[in-house]
Amino acid sequence: MKRKWIEKLKKVESLASQYKRHPITAAYKPKLSRPWQPSSVWRLFPRQAAAFLFAKACKEDVHVFALETVLDEKERRLYLVTTYAEFWFYYMKRPQSLAHCYEIIPADTVCKLYFDLEYYKPANPGANGPKMVALVIEFFSKKLEDDFGVKCSTDYVLNLDSSSDVKFSRHLIFLLPNAVFKNNIHAGNFIKSALQPLLSVNGCIPTSEAFLNERSMNDLDGYCGNNKQKPQKIPSELHLTANQEICDLSSLFVQDKNGQMQLFIDIGVYTKNRNFRLYKSSKLGKNVNFEVAEDNRYAVKTSKHVSEEEQIFLCSLISNVRFTDSLKVLTCTSAENERTGASRLSAASSVISEKSHILLIKKQEDTEIRRSHGDGDASNGAAYPLPPEVCLPFIFKEEDEECSLTMDENGKIRDIKQNVLLEELTVGKTTESQSVESNTICDTVWDSCIDDADIVEAAEDAELLDAADSCLKDWRVEEPDIPEELLLQAADAHHTPEET
Repeated sequence: MKRKWIEKLKKVESLASQYKRHPITAAYKPKLSRPWQPSSVWRLFPRQAAAFLFAKACKEDVHVFALETVLDEKERRLYLVTTYAEFWFYYMKRPQSLAHCYEIIPADTVCKLYFDLEYYKPANPGANGPKMVALVIEFFSKKLEDDFGVKCSTDYVLNLDSSSDVKFSRHLIFLLPNAVFKNNIHAGNFIKSALQPLLSVNGCIPTSEAFLNERSMNDLDGYCGNNKQKPQKIPSELHLTANQEICDLSSLFVQDKNGQMQLFIDIGVYTKNRNFRLYKSSKLGKNVNFEVAEDNRYAVKTSKHVSEEEQIFLCSLISNVRFTDSLKVLTCTSAENERTGASRLSAASSVISEKSHILLIKKQEDTEIRRSHGDGDASNGAAYPLPPEVCLPFIFKEEDEECSLTMDENGKIRDIKQNVLLEELTVGKTTESQSVESNTICDTVWDSCIDDADIVEAAEDAELLDAADSCLKDWRVEEPDIPEELLLQAADAHHTPEET
């Protein structure tokens, strides 16, 4: 009795540990009692372009997220299309496949003002991260009021922290009252234009033309780090005027791992379709999530149907903007970029006008032939291989990969196409083996095999037809002859006296 009890106890403990590792989770199912919940949309794509195409054609208010995961022992970045509500439903269950997620900030979409702040701690032992963050918020709050008349303070900035022992990392999201930027390119132009005087000091920081180029300040070694001359020391007190006040911004310069000077603000995050790491997510291979910082002053407004954590998540999304009649869309174009683009266009036009080229594509060979105009037969020019991404086999392969991924309620990602192929192969082998066995049995015991029902019915029909034909042949209709006397009597009866 005791032994049976011990065995049962071991089974229960084994099941408990199994369910703990792989918990049974409920699926997202919107109910009529909760009309604010959207319908379920959950689609995975291997390519970002395919995800955006599906999102544009979807009726629900869906958005595109990127997730880093390991699939088939390879690190991959997949793209998920779903609604905010359904994403948060599964995101809070913390499956491994959703532990490293990013928001994709769509191009040409209004967005909030955001910052990515970071520096390497061992190279900057005297840096005061929280103080530098407060300086950034104060400086740009004044710039917003000066340039656009939008009032802002620390109370309107969501401060997220993902710092470790080696790296200081913060995300700042400005939740301006009734104001957003036209897109993240305009937001980046605003930040770059505000920092331009700071970056052009002493000649070691890039000038306006190079600075306004969409490159991260992590690449500053290309401007001053590789010049074989150490940049001049930045003055201990560097003053800029903003709204008639002096701000000391010298602390915004830090050193990277190689000792080169760079900016505390990463200005390389203002590009089209930018991937921005989510609240509660970490990078692949690391375990440091973005959480609300200790010095955060922003207070979320909870509602009846949304929890506090979900509200923080919604506020942290850069492209999650609620449109109102009083919403003000801020723009900031870069005149320097426009002049650079115009000069490049004119230069390209002059080069094209000097010498044009003929380009022939041989799709059978996936090659291109380049030959100058006027040099005779263009097909005799030098052949060059086409890039693989424009060749037909690559395109067909990419189309076959679309929508072949799926994720269950527990966050496990599977390749549907591979599973279907395996099932088809298994079914095909089973059917083939069964047909071979049946043919062998019928060959060996043919006499004992029962005729097919259709064959029996056809044989019966044939027998009935033969019987009918034989009956018709035997049956003859004999017509009796009418006597002549009877015919004469009938004729005489019809004659009238006048006729006689």
